Amino acid sequence: MSSFNYRDTVLPDVTTEQSTAQVPVIDNVGMQGIAIPLHVLGKRGERLSSQAKVDVTVSLDHPNAKGIHMSRLYNLLQQYLSNKDLHKSALTTLMNALIESQDGLSKSAQLNLHFDLTVSRPALISKTSGYQSYPTSLCVMRSSEHYKAQLKLRVPYSSTCPCSASLSRKALAEAFVKQFESKQFESKQFAGMQPEEQQPTIEEMGAWLASKEASIATAHAQRSFADITLDLANKDIPDFIGIIDLAENALGTPLQTAVKRKDEQAFAKRNAENLMFVEDSVRRLHAAFSTYYQATYFRVKVEHQESLHAHDAIAEISGPVHR
Repeated sequence: MSSFNYRDTVLPDVTTEQSTAQVPVIDNVGMQGIAIPLHVLGKRGERLSSQAKVDVTVSLDHPNAKGIHMSRLYNLLQQYLSNKDLHKSALTTLMNALIESQDGLSKSAQLNLHFDLTVSRPALISKTSGYQSYPTSLCVMRSSEHYKAQLKLRVPYSSTCPCSASLSRKALAEAFVKQFESKQFESKQFAGMQPEEQQPTIEEMGAWLASKEASIATAHAQRSFADITLDLANKDIPDFIGIIDLAENALGTPLQTAVKRKDEQAFAKRNAENLMFVEDSVRRLHAAFSTYYQATYFRVKVEHQESLHAHDAIAEISGPVHR
């Protein structure tokens, strides 16, 4: 009778089998889209995000290895990130552990954390406030030679076309002249009237400009997006809200959450004061980030989702940070 006992049998692991032939190095192998409950905090300790999708990979550098120990990567994510606050010490330790977990098969590791920052934003005038969402990715790369971190963040804003605004002003000016030149013509027919009765008053002109009749043309505006990429200067967790504030202040027209009528009017004024082509937008952001203290290099792409055209307008700019 056979003495074979299946309970004592070691389960096979084909990934440990070594090929006799040399195989090419694989740059990155691992998993993507792993759900992790992760606490992303602001500089004041406020919670900005509570969940993330994570991509984790290592290189496969061993010339004869069939594959990596993939489950070890997953377990390390659970150990260092699950239900934890995101700190630089945990990230640094995790990146080293990912490489060490492969027992000499890997020389580098990469970690991509994708999450939405949920930030409270006040209205422009009133005491109303609401939450704005900012899609964010923090990408960390570790090898024996270097540790690199990169932040990607999308900031929404409003853009109003300068050309369309100019054409709208021209149309209004023509309508204004047409409306009130007839008043002056009528006054000449009544030469015996007092001068103040012959000319349209400031009140009359103001009332007309505030009426529906003065809605001759409006400049086209659209929801727009700035995709900001920063090569980070060190291992510190970025100042997420500081970066968002820097971009929104440079553009001048951040999207609003809860508003009252006075906030909506203030937003309309902001758009009129900050007319922008895509070229204007990237230049503003270039000025803002070219001296940003937490980065060594920046890249910006802006996208104006046109309401006039069926296509979108884009512009990109990049450069080193001068500190």
